[in-house]
Amino acid sequence: MASRPKAGFGIPENEIDPQHFIVDISASARELITVTEDYGISGPKFDSDENVHVDQVIRCRIDARRWRQVATPLRNAFNERLKSRKFKPGRWEAGRNRVHRLLGREMCVLLWAIERCDEDKIPAAINAWTGLRPEERWWLYAMAAHNSGKAADYDRGWRKAIQYGLTEGSTLPDSSRSTLLDRL
Repeated sequence: MASRPKAGFGIPENEIDPQHFIVDISASARELITVTEDYGISGPKFDSDENVHVDQVIRCRIDARRWRQVATPLRNAFNERLKSRKFKPGRWEAGRNRVHRLLGREMCVLLWAIERCDEDKIPAAINAWTGLRPEERWWLYAMAAHNSGKAADYDRGWRKAIQYGLTEGSTLPDSSRSTLLDRL
């Protein structure tokens, strides 16, 4: 009998309280999906806006309709990467879904791109996000999280740039992009 994958993506079961993201998916379609970064045992971090140390930061809130459009592409991309590293595949389910910190950063980039855009631009955002390498997604996350990384910061700085950059056109998927090394 094959074992079912556990909810969440890439959190080793033997790791004690790692830094990770929590995707809280409500069973009700009327409630927002909330993405929270949990600093785990490595936290807390200093929040200069609030002048306090925090263990968790809410990074994004998104409606269920938009979430349903990106949940499968996110799951497929994450499971492909997990499989290549010999991790069990993950899945989304109602409740708290734990996501590895690097995958969570990549997820935030896509969610930030679509949280306020026209719904007809979501497929372009998915295509553009798929065309980015993980390192590019991490860089975008780092730029946005520095000064506009909280859920309410959706219309500021790099968050706004990510929305326009990923929704106003699409790029080729990663598998068909060439690099400088490929041309040598």
